[in-house]
Amino acid sequence: MTRPSVQVQSQNQIAALRTRLAALLPELVALPGVLGIVLGGGMSRGYADHLSEIDLTLYLTSDAYRRWVSGHAPLPQGIAVRSGALYDIRFADLDAERAAEWSDDALWDASYAEVLHDPQGLVAQLLASKLAVRPRPEDAEGPLFSCWWYFRLAGDIWLHRSDVPQGHHMLGQAVVALAKALFLANGERVPHEKWLLHMSRSLPWLPARWPERLAAAMATGDMGLAGLRQRQAAIQSLWEEVDAFARGALPVPMMQRTFYRLLLMLAERGALPLAEWQQHADLSLLSSEPFHSLVRVEVDMVTLDRDLLRQIGPDAMYAWHYQVVRAVAGGC
Repeated sequence: MTRPSVQVQSQNQIAALRTRLAALLPELVALPGVLGIVLGGGMSRGYADHLSEIDLTLYLTSDAYRRWVSGHAPLPQGIAVRSGALYDIRFADLDAERAAEWSDDALWDASYAEVLHDPQGLVAQLLASKLAVRPRPEDAEGPLFSCWWYFRLAGDIWLHRSDVPQGHHMLGQAVVALAKALFLANGERVPHEKWLLHMSRSLPWLPARWPERLAAAMATGDMGLAGLRQRQAAIQSLWEEVDAFARGALPVPMMQRTFYRLLLMLAERGALPLAEWQQHADLSLLSSEPFHSLVRVEVDMVTLDRDLLRQIGPDAMYAWHYQVVRAVAGGC
């Protein structure tokens, strides 16, 4: 599968930086306690220029790691100049990394990482275990909800209140969430925000005319209310297209997937043991709509009032929740 890639048009100076790295690498490999060395950052994605640093992670034994981070490191950690090149060097305890939960940014960077030194195969094993679970289109549920919240709820609020800068700030957050959803809808890890929009252009699936419409979703116009409305509309159009791609046959927007599936499960079965509910969701969700109005909890069972599901009106709850109710009731 073709991965999202760097599309920079300026001169790529990666060959020169790789030459400098190759000269330093034997010195790093020879350091006591070094189990593996990994190249990350932009160079692992195939690009470097005069603003780039060489990003390295040195995987160490636990004893070596303790010595190095207590003032006895043979080289500096973080940003430092070595042999005329700028490096960003990280020390990592290999044993501790096996047990650690890696951030989304760390997983994305690791998915492009190039192993430079790994004589026992320990680093390769670590990376394989961390990257074993790949993103799925349904993981776009959260970012699609965030995008909708920013452009629709918060956007409408600040349009009504005529605060254009605050409105554009909310729409900027919506674009970030939309781009994250687009990566997940493609089954790709979400990049660090430094690369988020740039690398989105090389995803396998994109909304029609993505670069042009993304520019419209970013445009602040003359900083008037009309420009704010235009930008909101541009974001909504993209959100609808990404949502349609991610949700497939789901009869509600992807952001409502969890609520819909839980309520549908109750509608089909009538009741569930509490223990089974907890396999799918936290008990606290039963205190939220639409479950609070439609479900009762007795002893160890969660029971849906099916008659009320069919009869409840739109004034009984927030429109977002009622949309889920109608989708479930209409399919039963």
